[in-house]
Amino acid sequence: MKGNLLNFIINIIQKFSLAHIHWLGFDLAAAAVVTQIAFTKIPVGKATINTRTTAVLALGIFVISSLNKLLDHRKPAKRESKKFLTNQKERISFLKILIGALVIAAILAFFIPENIGKLAFFLTIVSAAGIFLFSKLPERSPLHVLREPFSAIILTAVILGNTFLLNQEIVRENKYAGVLLFLIILQNFLLSSYFSAIEFPNTSNLATRLSAPMAKQILHGITILVVTGCIIICLKTEFRYTQRLIVILLAMSVLQSIILQRANYIKNKKHKELIITMILTLPFLIL
Repeated sequence: MKGNLLNFIINIIQKFSLAHIHWLGFDLAAAAVVTQIAFTKIPVGKATINTRTTAVLALGIFVISSLNKLLDHRKPAKRESKKFLTNQKERISFLKILIGALVIAAILAFFIPENIGKLAFFLTIVSAAGIFLFSKLPERSPLHVLREPFSAIILTAVILGNTFLLNQEIVRENKYAGVLLFLIILQNFLLSSYFSAIEFPNTSNLATRLSAPMAKQILHGITILVVTGCIIICLKTEFRYTQRLIVILLAMSVLQSIILQRANYIKNKKHKELIITMILTLPFLIL
């Protein structure tokens, strides 16, 4: 059994590619970590970073993202899973890795602030319950439209939890930037589902249920809201670090609209999902 797991890990390392980064959720985990650190530094650009909390965050995103892909029985997810896990033995080996990552995260949780640990436990339970319930839905169920909003809420809560629970004083910039972050994450997930709908028009997700024209209007509408909010915050705040972060948030939303406008070109790109998710890592520019 140990030999099978070791062989699986070696095989993954040997075949590792950009596609693995997205399928394993490494891009989303990196985005969560980077954005969490950036938001922790609001408003002046200085903060003490708890590395154990960051490690728990990264491991949690990796586990939840991977489980979501494994249990998603819709056609796009099943096709992707078969690319990386070709048989049942490999699926079992990968599940063992996920269990190991979850155990490490649980151990580290004993060494992080109690309120953060409670939040991590709560979000893990809610995420696992959501993934399980979605996995039980028929492939064409209209309830799959809730995946993107649910995922956006969870990811936003994961990123902002550290900031809102540990900071002694929450300034208005934290709250307003948090709202903008949620809109950008929701926009990102909707953009991904839009490209999935182009490739698999019969799949059930938020974009297909909205229809392509409506999805495009909502995506561009979010950009207008984010740009307006960013301009207002930049004019109202006196903190230079906050202004720089807000400008990056503005750029993230605008980039997503640009990708939408270039959909006919982007849809044929092999790593379009990775490109879309990596937009969420842009706050690294001010770390």
